[in-house]
Amino acid sequence: MKQKKQFKILTKLIAVILCLCLMFTGCITGAAFFVRPATSDLEKRKLTEFPKFTMATFLNGQYFSDISIWYADTYPMRDSLMNLSQEMKNIYGVHQKTMMVGTKKEADKIPTKKKKTKKVEPVPVPEDYSFDEDMQNQILSNLYVKNGAAYSMYYFVQDSADLYINAMNRFAKRLKGTSKVYSLLIPNNSIVLPDDELKKLGGSDMKQAINYYYKNYKNVTGIDDYSYIEKAKDQYLYFRTDHHWTALGAYQAYKAFCKEKDWKPEELDSFETKRFEPFLGTAYDQLRLPEMEANPDYVDAYIPHATNDMVYWDENGNETNYNVIADVSDWSEGSGYYCFIGGDNPLSVIKNPTKEKGKSVLLIKESFGNSFAPFLVDHYKTVYIADFRCLTMNIVDFCKENKIDDVIFENNISIIGSTQVASTYDQLSRAGE
Repeated sequence: MKQKKQFKILTKLIAVILCLCLMFTGCITGAAFFVRPATSDLEKRKLTEFPKFTMATFLNGQYFSDISIWYADTYPMRDSLMNLSQEMKNIYGVHQKTMMVGTKKEADKIPTKKKKTKKVEPVPVPEDYSFDEDMQNQILSNLYVKNGAAYSMYYFVQDSADLYINAMNRFAKRLKGTSKVYSLLIPNNSIVLPDDELKKLGGSDMKQAINYYYKNYKNVTGIDDYSYIEKAKDQYLYFRTDHHWTALGAYQAYKAFCKEKDWKPEELDSFETKRFEPFLGTAYDQLRLPEMEANPDYVDAYIPHATNDMVYWDENGNETNYNVIADVSDWSEGSGYYCFIGGDNPLSVIKNPTKEKGKSVLLIKESFGNSFAPFLVDHYKTVYIADFRCLTMNIVDFCKENKIDDVIFENNISIIGSTQVASTYDQLSRAGE
């Protein structure tokens, strides 16, 4: 009886000590109020910033709501704790060789014939809207995982498509006599799956969707990269652990563009090549599957013949001299794709020193365009690159002021299914009207 009583006392004592430890840990974490991460390497995004104080947001309560969001998004040791959580799931979870991740979406029916696109009102884009999070949602929220590789499903959205088409047509109309407008729509990595398997998975037909865009353009030239990618889909065109295409995939689009321009493309084996490995990308960050870690990707990059020098301006207007293909061999295993053009910036410029005279191009892109841009360098006197997600300039005015010959709008087919993205392009096409 005495031993039983002592056991109860010991149990209570242990519980009290554990409770005190938890309270102490909570106090330490709370004390580290401003010792918080600003970015997440795991999620590859900027975390919520501490809100600026204004009397208006203070009085309506929004200021304190924003502080709560900041507090929840920037807890200390965020990436380490998320890593630990996923590793625990992997230890106790059972992973099939094939599985679906996410909830199946409802897609709109794709019109099979050319039609007059309807007028669609753009949606207001909130000030706190994150393009990166939206892209993550559009591309990574519906994944088909097979043998350690993750494939994105595509769903056609009629209103977003019409809004984007109208924006491209407006750009072409406003740039008539100044610049020739091209559209490069990139299929996501599910294109490499066998046709019968892809049909069973559902979603929308990407080839049919891209054709819908291209057929409804007016004075905008669609670049048929789909056909080139489809013919070479048994090659390493897309990463297994990341949603991007490889530089070899981008090379297929470059060949399609050369065909449209009646140029002879540079042979792939003529470039100096850099390889960065291992590479574990965005899909791995989300799923943390051990079979992905055991079979990582690698990043090949091809240095232009003319130059490897470039300059870019960041969101704060700071100028940086950089390389078209940078050496990221000593960066983290999730950073391989950052070797291309310094990542995503409002404006980058590459000047070809081998051409005294020549044409210029402006590439308006998201991150898929990073590995495509280097292939343009040998063909133009000047290559301008702008990421639409952090754009600070009026595109039409910029083209007229700099006498841009060609404008290429590059987008992955999934991301322009976002109403916010399509609305952003609508706003960009109207700027200065």
